Amino acid sequence: MTEEKKNDKPISESKVIELTDKYGHENKKSINILIIVALNLIITTASLYIYHYYILKPARNNQNIVGVDIKAFLENQKKGMVEGKITEEQFKANMDKLEATVNDLGKTKVVLMRDVILRGAQIVDVQ
Repeated sequence: MTEEKKNDKPISESKVIELTDKYGHENKKSINILIIVALNLIITTASLYIYHYYILKPARNNQNIVGVDIKAFLENQKKGMVEGKITEEQFKANMDKLEATVNDLGKTKVVLMRDVILRGAQIVDVQ
């Protein structure tokens, strides 16, 4: 009678993977699938952990955007020239110093004017 009940099941129900077959033996296919799923979860979790803590966090801590206060620098230079504290050669030297500073920062960081930055970025003071 049990044989008749099993044959009466629709095909879709009889195709379900079970841990044991009709004779009580373990179904190796289902155990292999469980092992594959478990390994996949372990590997995925480990990959996400390594990415988040060893790749993503150092990039966040290394700030890549800095601001340069060019407006204040130029106002100081203008004020110094008007008052006679800075000669034309000193002004040119200071402008070259500003250019060198910005070029050195630009190799590893994005350089923006301070007026553009609202908050959250380091401001480099050029004197």
